[in-house]
Amino acid sequence: MRPLSTKLPPLKNIVVFESAARHLSLTQAAKELGVSREAVSRQIRILEEFLGVKVFTRLHRAIALTPAGHKLQPVVTKSLQDLAYTAGEIRRPNEPYRITVSSTIATASFWLTPRLGNFRVAHQNIEIHVAVSDKPRDLIKEDIDVGLRYGDGRWPGVNSERLFDVTSYPVCSQEYMDNSTPIESPEDFLDHNLVNLDGEIHVAENWMWWLKGHGVKVPKTFKMLGFDNYDNVIQVAKDGQGIALGFSGLISPLVEQGILVRPLDAELSNNLAVYLVTPKFREITPQVRQFMDWVLEEAANTR
Repeated sequence: MRPLSTKLPPLKNIVVFESAARHLSLTQAAKELGVSREAVSRQIRILEEFLGVKVFTRLHRAIALTPAGHKLQPVVTKSLQDLAYTAGEIRRPNEPYRITVSSTIATASFWLTPRLGNFRVAHQNIEIHVAVSDKPRDLIKEDIDVGLRYGDGRWPGVNSERLFDVTSYPVCSQEYMDNSTPIESPEDFLDHNLVNLDGEIHVAENWMWWLKGHGVKVPKTFKMLGFDNYDNVIQVAKDGQGIALGFSGLISPLVEQGILVRPLDAELSNNLAVYLVTPKFREITPQVRQFMDWVLEEAANTR
């Protein structure tokens, strides 16, 4: 039987291929690896000579994976991740294991962050780092282990598990309620200061969507106060400056504590939810699984 070493390409070529395939750029791979672009190109050529096929198609200012490259990438990524994980377990058994979590702004601020303290107490050897953005992050390219996303659960390149549904309803402070005219129907909100979550990514959950969903005709002259960050939207509502749309499951504790109140018992759903996502073609480590199990347990108790 031929030794395994005669069947494998050099590890250096594989590492270079993984970086170039992840970035789809020889220049970015060179920056990441601390070598020249020419050195990356040379290592790729050596790999292609070993395999007897091209793994990249050279474009004008970029590269693309060939069918052989597409077949090779998930195997290489998983193998290197497994190797790195096992080596780390052997070399640093007492050092914390780092998990990177991506999350939307609202979910990170109002759902994940208030709960993280309990997880850290129970899993003191796991170090959590949270990458916050309302735009979906590329879990593979950004080396993110697990994510909390808001949407319909259909995203390419990830496995998704529904955590809890989200409905939208108006919220404000009791102070605002006490100093404003009564609200008896959705049309009455047009006589109040509405605080909107701005941005194209939020058009399916903003005030215009909610009002029209309740049959309210909004005049073109109607004005609102807008922020593109949900933290600011809720803070302004807490400060008594207006009425915001609250997302169930996220700001429910603020309502239960009386920090925010519901001026009208009306809500609307766009059938979206918060999901737990993990990258496809990547083995889930025991530590990531512990975090995922904890998230699932917390989500089961979310209203």
